[in-house]
Amino acid sequence: MSSPPIYMVPNMYYTMLVMLLATSTNSRYIISKKEDSMFKNEQIIFASDFNITRLLVPADGNKYIHADSSDIPSIFFTISDPKLEGGSCIYVLEGFAAYEVLEGGRDSTADYGHDTTIFFGAKDGIYKYNSGSLSAKKYGPFRDDIVQLQKANGSDAIYILNNEHRIYKIEKNGTVRTRVRSVPCALEFVLDTSDNIYYLDCDDHMPHIVKSDGSLLSLTTSVVEDFKEVKLLRPAFVMENCIPFFGDGNLYILFANGTNEKKDFYLAEKPSAFSIDAALYLVAAIDGKIYEFNVMEILLRSMFGLSTEWPRDVTKILMSIIDSTKENINGIYKKSIS
Repeated sequence: MSSPPIYMVPNMYYTMLVMLLATSTNSRYIISKKEDSMFKNEQIIFASDFNITRLLVPADGNKYIHADSSDIPSIFFTISDPKLEGGSCIYVLEGFAAYEVLEGGRDSTADYGHDTTIFFGAKDGIYKYNSGSLSAKKYGPFRDDIVQLQKANGSDAIYILNNEHRIYKIEKNGTVRTRVRSVPCALEFVLDTSDNIYYLDCDDHMPHIVKSDGSLLSLTTSVVEDFKEVKLLRPAFVMENCIPFFGDGNLYILFANGTNEKKDFYLAEKPSAFSIDAALYLVAAIDGKIYEFNVMEILLRSMFGLSTEWPRDVTKILMSIIDSTKENINGIYKKSIS
């Protein structure tokens, strides 16, 4: 029988994060050789013959992942298949079994907070997930060919990127659509937890920032390095006013004020999709395979003496991403025990 889910009160949650951060060191994390890959066979939880282009592990701000490694959370993923209508399909992985949800679906999104509703972007608009029937129902009247979408934090707004490289804000139960005119042309985008928009411009392919009030950051570009390839990542829900991104394999944190910080982490491999939404449960896809990094399970085992050391690869990816929130987490932790 599978273990029940673990629900953590905020004080315990922040205590564990502080413990995690205390294990971090200043050493450089480099994963460049095949034999040093963090993506190992024992971490594969799903394999497909098709490329996986999107991943989502919905995050709930007050609860964490099951301690039993055999009891994984719901994972939504998109496969690319030119034989399908729309060229793609969204599936949900439940208990190591994959179920088709929406043919023509491109991307999945959920709120950063307590609203567990899942929305999909598809070739003909937005859909809403029905967990009972593992199906999707059309949401709102608009029929945009959606490439990417993301739920705003704490409101009903959903931002979409369509095949014409335009970003729109969908509100009022999907009935009102407003173009974000401060974004002239975007290749991809993400929101942070304060609803600032970070996007790759069609012309220079560099990250730019639009504040939550719709104003474009005054900088010409937010990142000045001459990257050949940039991949924006949706942040974990504990990250504030910033997002992580990979620039030519190096991990950076881009802040809402336009500054950025290069982290000591390099990844030569190029996953086709990431989800770090749940902070302590990370998933990535390479060559049609989904790999999991269940840091919560590892932490609990370590606390109760079931593990003598941290697996090296898990701490590398976690500490590099979550270190940007160290000051915020320590501040909250101090308040919780004062």
